[in-house]
Amino acid sequence: MRQRFQHAPKWFPRPRHRPRHAARRTDRRRPFRRWRTALALLLSPLLGLGTFFVVGYAGTPMPTQPKDGVTDEGSPVYYADGVTPMFRLGANREVVAHEQIPDHVRWAVLAAEDRGFYDEPGVSPKGILRALVNNATGKQTQGGSTITQQLARNYYQGLSKDRTMRRKIREVFVALKIDRNKGKDEILDLYLNTVYFGRQASGVQAAARAFFHKDVWDVTVGEAALLAAMIQQPAYFRTQGDDPAARALRARWRYVLDGMVSMGRLTREQAARIPFPRTRREWNTPDESGQMLLVRERVMAELRELGVPMQDVLNGGLKIHTGLRRDWMEHAAEAMREAREPSWPDDVRAGLVAVDPATGAITALYGGAPERGLHDTVFSASTQVGSTFKPYALAAALRRGVPLWSTVDGRSPLKFAPDGRLTPMTAPGYRVDNDEKIGSVGRVDLVRATALSVNTGYVQLALNLGLDHVHRMARDLGIPGEHIDPFRRQAGIVLGAPAIPAVHQASAYAAFANGGTAVTPHLITRIVDGDGRPYRLPGRSPGRRVLTPRQAAQVTLALQEVVRRGTGRRAALPDRPAAGKTGTTDHNRAAWFVGYVPQLSAAVMMHHAEGATLEDLPGHRGVVSGDTLPSEIWASFMTKVTRGMPATR
Repeated sequence: MRQRFQHAPKWFPRPRHRPRHAARRTDRRRPFRRWRTALALLLSPLLGLGTFFVVGYAGTPMPTQPKDGVTDEGSPVYYADGVTPMFRLGANREVVAHEQIPDHVRWAVLAAEDRGFYDEPGVSPKGILRALVNNATGKQTQGGSTITQQLARNYYQGLSKDRTMRRKIREVFVALKIDRNKGKDEILDLYLNTVYFGRQASGVQAAARAFFHKDVWDVTVGEAALLAAMIQQPAYFRTQGDDPAARALRARWRYVLDGMVSMGRLTREQAARIPFPRTRREWNTPDESGQMLLVRERVMAELRELGVPMQDVLNGGLKIHTGLRRDWMEHAAEAMREAREPSWPDDVRAGLVAVDPATGAITALYGGAPERGLHDTVFSASTQVGSTFKPYALAAALRRGVPLWSTVDGRSPLKFAPDGRLTPMTAPGYRVDNDEKIGSVGRVDLVRATALSVNTGYVQLALNLGLDHVHRMARDLGIPGEHIDPFRRQAGIVLGAPAIPAVHQASAYAAFANGGTAVTPHLITRIVDGDGRPYRLPGRSPGRRVLTPRQAAQVTLALQEVVRRGTGRRAALPDRPAAGKTGTTDHNRAAWFVGYVPQLSAAVMMHHAEGATLEDLPGHRGVVSGDTLPSEIWASFMTKVTRGMPATR
């Protein structure tokens, strides 16, 4: 080979001589170059991703404004005790302070939603990786959201709820910003006060009330675990039963308890002893007496009448107190059940309302059994009042100086001229008949005429007195003019031709009970703003005296005779005197009893919605009149609520 190269032409290039060690150096560099190239290829996207992360994080502002509505607090409405809520107006959320939330509630939520909350920087690397893999493989972009990320998405403005990778990456940046600028406890408090638990309850306090009828600080560990479990699928989970949704919730509840064990917040033995909690009916729906929808409507009407801005009501966190007593509401429903009202035909309707004579506060009401359809038989003028109007004529006469022992003609039938003079039955005039149970009783004093409900005598009294005086007395006692003004010059006014709401009947009789001062019936007794300051109630005027104490006492004497010896004997109470008046309209289409003791005035009414006769109801044979079912219901209710109450004010 060497010879051939030696004799080769000069123009043929000869191979350069390379030492062996030089060749070995070249061989060593080639693997290094390949490794460096591979490393560059590997690091380039990571460096690009890092650059993207740094630029994206720096360009993401720290959110400061919450989304519209997310911080809204509605206004709870309370019973008279001031602590038992009935329902909430507006958003069902009540913000509570950090120290009001027990530790076991916090740890239950963390066990359910974010067990690494206190150790992570606002995001979970595993969660982010899972989201990236899901997106790359075409699966649903989900999972991995920490509590801080959920807060970023649901609480602050700037993030949509679109399930896209772009939104997810922005959510990560926002969560990191939040974690850097807020303390862990502050983040968790915001989350607990805003997250949705189902049952229209946002925030842990509203959820505790909705599911368990208690405040969050009274929630047990098992109950806290259930609330925490609900966060995952509040629209799907069911707290009772054995369907798939209920079984799924129990499995999630056990997952939460197991998480608390793994986090060192419970022992395995403690978790094993905790029973699955039983939830209650939703606190912001009608309660067992079924009257809360009626109360809600009336509370809203009163707020508008008082001029309270709806923005304050729906979003201002007011605390609205009423005069309603929960136990008295139950007594009203019980009295109706004793009369078998829930089984009456749907077109037979009943109502009961009680008013405090001292203040006018409504203390109890009943608008009908929910299973028969709730109707406003308390605040609406649904039927004529019959002879329960007669005490207004009696009060007018006493105020005009007519003695209580003066007499009227109780014969029946009689016909009257417009000035009150008797006319022959064949002559023009206004014919009046007494109830057939009473018949013709001759000349009687006003006490006896009231006790027996003598129609002829009362029409004569009203005509002689002047119908304007009767009308004015009813207005002065608080009967709204819209209900009685059309009857101002009609003798039928004294026999109860007007239709008057039961609540105004009870409040008008309250003036007889309190010594002659008219009161305005109302549900709302007090409003407190979000800072605990009393809210001024514009338009709430004090009562006005319309009768002297002596005149009011004389009305009471006559109405006590109604209960002792007259048409209202079934309304007698076992341990105290009661005063009141029965009322029955033509053809027994409606029946009433309105009465009082010194501490309480109440009205009971029932009527046929189609104008038919009230008769042969379940539990009651024959025709219904004011001296039967209404008197019995009134006596049942008043016996219960006056138990232990002094016989005099």
